[in-house]
Amino acid sequence: MADTLSIFGTDGIRGRPGQFPLINDVLVRLGPAFSGLLDRRPSVLPPSRERMLVIARDTRASGRVLNGLVARSFQEAGFIPHDLGILPTPAIAYLVAGLNAALGCVISASHNPPEYNGLKFFGPRGQKIPEDWERDIEKQLLGGALKRRASPARKRRAPPGSSLLSGALRPDWARRRYMDFLKSRLAAYLDFRGLTVVVDAAHGAAAQVLPDLLRELGAVVHVLGVQPNGRNINVDCGALHPQRLASMVLKKRADIGFALDGDGDRLVVVDERGRALPGEWVLATVALERRRLREKGSDALVTTQVSNFALRHFLEKNGVGVIETKVGDRWVLEALQEAALGFGGENSGHFIWPFVLPSADGCLGAMMIVQMLLESGRPASKLFARFPLMPQAGLQVPSPAEKPPLESLPVFLKELGLVSKALDHKGRVLVRYSGTEPVLRILLEGEMRLSGLKTMAESLKQAYLKAIE
Repeated sequence: MADTLSIFGTDGIRGRPGQFPLINDVLVRLGPAFSGLLDRRPSVLPPSRERMLVIARDTRASGRVLNGLVARSFQEAGFIPHDLGILPTPAIAYLVAGLNAALGCVISASHNPPEYNGLKFFGPRGQKIPEDWERDIEKQLLGGALKRRASPARKRRAPPGSSLLSGALRPDWARRRYMDFLKSRLAAYLDFRGLTVVVDAAHGAAAQVLPDLLRELGAVVHVLGVQPNGRNINVDCGALHPQRLASMVLKKRADIGFALDGDGDRLVVVDERGRALPGEWVLATVALERRRLREKGSDALVTTQVSNFALRHFLEKNGVGVIETKVGDRWVLEALQEAALGFGGENSGHFIWPFVLPSADGCLGAMMIVQMLLESGRPASKLFARFPLMPQAGLQVPSPAEKPPLESLPVFLKELGLVSKALDHKGRVLVRYSGTEPVLRILLEGEMRLSGLKTMAESLKQAYLKAIE
């Protein structure tokens, strides 16, 4: 096995169903692999505790089949699987802890196109499983020593039929409990009546959550992306494509608009003027408001290295520190918890309030932002911090599935050195493989003309393509 992970990426397991790693040989052995992992970690889950697994999915056509394979694998390994139907990823983060479950699994490829799918796993506290768990699981899966049959003791814990479909828990109950949790985070005196909101749910898992929640609170809600058919999730809609949302906000004269991604953990905000706000502006606004209110853990913000450097300059100028991490909301959460901080996120729209929930949550983010909007009495265009961002040029370059280490590509490294020298101290270049797609991501940022950055990004792209010929 290679030193780098080849089954797990930056956000669980991701790929096209029927292609590695989303193949039957991997899926049917996940249950035994997790069972073995927990057997070796009794401090995480005492042996006497029932091994409940809660499963949810987004709206992709492949989700139901994957759901069945995963549930069967875990049931045969001694777990009691509960199928909670279609739910946003953060709902499982909440319900794992709330139901005292052993594990949670979300079948989703998040913001990726509908032909992709994936698996995200959550531990007993509702956090994504740590990297050392992933390495343990992968070692077992690739080692080939696993057997599908569970031990007799484990089988007695998970008798046939002990699934949600024949049990007391129901998908509508799970959705209701999650929505009530979101409501509970709002100040009791808030009145949403008179507020007009547009929501684009990306034809995804939150299509029956955020719009319904806002209506229950009294807002007038107009919707886009709430008619999933299994093949339209994230297609020209949602957080990656907020243009239609922006137009609808203007057309309906709405106060604010929210775009989610397919699994509901990402949020893009559109103000009443129809402008999709950069994630850096949202991060800065929430951080400054928390600092103004002297909330717990408000002296610094955690974000990732791909956030525009202007965010750091702006926040530090206003008395808020910035901690940067690798790309991925799991690393943001880890840094937040280590530093006992109360807010952080990624400029892509993953926003985390760790004292509320150990997961990025688009619906929770929308609730928090509406609360700020109502309490301020200002329009969204006046609420959010606005500061000039440094010019950035980004490219995605298709890569081989095996993703050769960049240090093994001398032609590319030579060009990377030339670009870095050209930027000098006026900018930076970040190059990394995506953990969820077969692409190389190139990002240049600097105090120079955008055209120059684009030229250098293109030169890196061509050098990479030549290197992998």
